[in-house]
Amino acid sequence: MSSPNPNPAQGPTPCVESGHPARQRLSGSEAAVVIIVITLAAALVAVARMSTLEALQLIGGAGLTAILLVVVITGVPNRRVRATLRAVVAPAV
Repeated sequence: MSSPNPNPAQGPTPCVESGHPARQRLSGSEAAVVIIVITLAAALVAVARMSTLEALQLIGGAGLTAILLVVVITGVPNRRVRATLRAVVAPAV
């Protein structure tokens, strides 16, 4: 019977190597923010009778305002601000 790894001293051999680093899972606070935003959008559509597009525009505008406020308070370099705004405003592909 042959061993799946011919050289056991090197440890297990991965089945697939993509060359990309593994993605990290969201932390508890990041997951909470995502859940709150989704719940808020659903509440705006259901309770406030907003259209889905209006709710998304409102939440997106609040997000951009929050980013700009954090930038002003913390003094993040302009290069980072432009990269962040470009990533937020760019269309999803």
